[in-house]
Amino acid sequence: MNALDLMARLGGEILGHKIRATIDGEIVVLAKLNDQSWDLTEKGQVLLNEHSNLAAKEAAVVAEATAVKTRKKSVAAVESVQLALDPDQDAPQE
Repeated sequence: MNALDLMARLGGEILGHKIRATIDGEIVVLAKLNDQSWDLTEKGQVLLNEHSNLAAKEAAVVAEATAVKTRKKSVAAVESVQLALDPDQDAPQE
């Protein structure tokens, strides 16, 4: 997770070369633009660590919930579908 991900997660914004978010009614500067990279502030680093851990836990829960066992498909079932769809099979033989 980087400063822009943290901004999106907290509903923040970029204003005046700074990423900021409102947390508990207080505007917190998360990062400042330095040349072409974002440098996290102390509060930004603390929040990034907290939200990185939360995001990892959320991802683990989602992965656990979406783990689905796939069934094996029988070749015979596929062949029977193909035979049923073959128009020449039902035609009377001459």
